[in-house]
Amino acid sequence: MTTSLPPLHGALDMVDYDPRWPARFAYYRDELADILGPVALRIDHIGSTAVPGLAAKDVVDLQVVVADETDVDSYRPAIESTGLVLSYRDASVSWSFFRPPVPPRLRHVHVTSAGSERERVQLLFVAYLRSDHRVRDEYARLKHHVAERYADDRSAYTETKIAFIIDMLDRAERWAAKNGWMVPPLRTV
Repeated sequence: MTTSLPPLHGALDMVDYDPRWPARFAYYRDELADILGPVALRIDHIGSTAVPGLAAKDVVDLQVVVADETDVDSYRPAIESTGLVLSYRDASVSWSFFRPPVPPRLRHVHVTSAGSERERVQLLFVAYLRSDHRVRDEYARLKHHVAERYADDRSAYTETKIAFIIDMLDRAERWAAKNGWMVPPLRTV
């Protein structure tokens, strides 16, 4: 585990879905694709901003899939050249997390290995939320409630959502099995 920065603090600013988020994702994706070249096997829009109609914090999350997340030297300098810094790394789940060192924090970059469970779960969660507006709305209600309750405590906000997300992922797995959902094949970015 590596922590380069202190934990995020400050108010949770939940906002309604912004139709500009996909364009922001595309801009950041293209920037990362240009600087990472073939190291980036795929770059996906993940998290709540990737789900049309879902309220979220105004932060676009990008997942960069690489051949081997443990080869930090293959991607860290390029990502940090965009002004982000490595904030957290957990090799046990094949995950590196980059964010701006100071506000405004408009994007986060998550790096994971191709074929990892982390890659799969992030993509499955978004696909499931996109598949059914009732599930999306259920999650939105929870997020609003928790954001109001823990407006100044990001850790409590995240921890309170965990049980719900685990249940939702169980439902997402059943949905994936029923509908034949699979992680999209790697492609050129």
